[in-house]
Amino acid sequence: MTLDASPFSGFLSPAASSVVAVLKWVERRRLALLNTLVVVFVVGPVVTPLLLAAGATSTATDLYRFFHLVCHQWAFRSFFLLGPHATFSRDQLIALGMDPYTFVGDAQMGWKMAFCERNLAIFVGLLAFGVAFGSVHQQMPPASFAQFVVLVSPMALDGLTQLVGWRESTWELRIATGVLFGIASGRFLYPRFLPGPNMWRRSPRLRTDRSRTYRWHPRP
Repeated sequence: MTLDASPFSGFLSPAASSVVAVLKWVERRRLALLNTLVVVFVVGPVVTPLLLAAGATSTATDLYRFFHLVCHQWAFRSFFLLGPHATFSRDQLIALGMDPYTFVGDAQMGWKMAFCERNLAIFVGLLAFGVAFGSVHQQMPPASFAQFVVLVSPMALDGLTQLVGWRESTWELRIATGVLFGIASGRFLYPRFLPGPNMWRRSPRLRTDRSRTYRWHPRP
């Protein structure tokens, strides 16, 4: 869809013209705005523990609450900053007398990121695809549903086997499967909802076959 207020410029009020101009500006920068939003979900969880360590407790607490809307933030599945170790297992935290689910951190052990390892990786993968998608001027065919299922199946297997208690995943697997899920989600969604100006014309699946002639034949 392309917004064009020029045919109606003589009939629109200044307020309506401003709204149309804003919508046109947003339309031209949809991918950049979306990538900026994803940056917030990549940088924000990393900055939050740094703010807590710096003494900005109120701001950090508000950010933890905000990011908790999309992440469980379990301590034994999250990275820690400014401490001796980047990760702690559930047993390690219990042995140290800490709640493995709600522990936020301290000066000795470091401070927990506001996203778990997998969620952070998902948004990193989504951002990486968004930047790559923009670099090719949004001229990229979308992944099929079957391709999407194949790409996200490693995370599904890793998460489900962990959920039912068969095994405990590792931070390396959470990062790898999360990044893959983020890239797969971008490849499946972005070309469909954010196509480039020539995407519909170039896509063979969406091209109209003008060589065919269709005729109506009445029944005898």
